[in-house]
Amino acid sequence: SDASPFIEYTKDAIYLEDEEMAILRFHKGIKIRKIKDDSLVDPYIQKLQLNLEEIEKGGYEHFMLKEIHEQPKAIQDTYRGRLLRDQAIIKMAGVEDNMKKFLNANRIIIVACGTSWHAGLVAEYIFEDLARIPVEVEYASEFRYRNPVITENDVLIAISQSGETADTLAAIKLAKSKGAFVFGVCNVVGSSIARETHAGAYTHAGPEIGVASTKAFTTQITVLTLMALRLARAKGTISSSDYRHHLLELEMIPSKVEEALKSDAHIKYIADIYKEATNCLYLGRGYNFP
Repeated sequence: SDASPFIEYTKDAIYLEDEEMAILRFHKGIKIRKIKDDSLVDPYIQKLQLNLEEIEKGGYEHFMLKEIHEQPKAIQDTYRGRLLRDQAIIKMAGVEDNMKKFLNANRIIIVACGTSWHAGLVAEYIFEDLARIPVEVEYASEFRYRNPVITENDVLIAISQSGETADTLAAIKLAKSKGAFVFGVCNVVGSSIARETHAGAYTHAGPEIGVASTKAFTTQITVLTLMALRLARAKGTISSSDYRHHLLELEMIPSKVEEALKSDAHIKYIADIYKEATNCLYLGRGYNFP
């Protein structure tokens, strides 16, 4: 599901659609055919927006530690071109172009798996609190098996880091077959979810190699918060002063994360105390519950 292992050799990738096959022969060009009728398909070459340096540890002990420390930059990259605090504007083309779909929606259905599902649970609080739109969060692997009620007035938001999560893709296809508008939130440009959805927003987190998600999760929350604020502004469910206050607070998050990460020695000290614990109990309320 990830083209990053090939980045040392090429930045060109061709993604096959369902029921397509690629024929590769030595010293001959690639041919892509439809399995159904053997017709030829013009290959679309996707340029990978990756650098070799991004998939190396860069002096860190392991990838997860590197990606934890990349969070301030990743959040800033997610804001770029979207959060314009001086103008009190949030610009998201995928939302702007489909504003009526969002504003007229009976509800928003969020489908995802794993960490992305937890991002969806946080987004449920944010959307309902700010935009006052009913939200349901579904685990994608179960969603399509229970014959869910989906209508043309529903908006489905699919969240995935890789953009290739099989169960989430299946949920997208089901929602589209019922006439729902489908919006994708993913990290990998040109991924299957990016191609299958009607519109979407990239998180621009950069490659995430570590298995436990870090910057992918925080940038998903970032994109979803920007969406909720933009919709709240369009619906008039947030005052001008509160809206500007939220934008100011959002702008400060990268520097606050950077400041928190300076406590590295203290974090190591705490980790050393609890490293032998067999169980951990986490308590939270509101946004901190999911």
